[in-house]
Amino acid sequence: MRKITNFNIAKESLEDMCKARSFNPCLEITFRDKRGQHAHKISAGYDDEIHVYREHRETFILTQNQRLGYVGLEVFNGAESVGDIFLQGDNVIETLGRDDLSPFTIIRRLKDYVYP
Repeated sequence: MRKITNFNIAKESLEDMCKARSFNPCLEITFRDKRGQHAHKISAGYDDEIHVYREHRETFILTQNQRLGYVGLEVFNGAESVGDIFLQGDNVIETLGRDDLSPFTIIRRLKDYVYP
């Protein structure tokens, strides 16, 4: 698994918000690697810590917020969403075992819950 460090995060465009009929813009992450340009709309909050990793054709986006006590993982295969998991409060420690793990380790442990 390879960490992506050069990525941009921006709010969703007004046009996309109107198409989705939403009142609050979501975040959109974009980055480029040897396979091309990638863009994904993610469920992260504006104050979340975001970590991005790639493995084969899959993108793993981990969001953490220590202050609010939650962790979320979204997985994309190409432009398609594969699935996600969101843990908050006591569920974080129950699922991960500890709350002080590295982002790489958290993704490795949570990705088994994303795939059926």
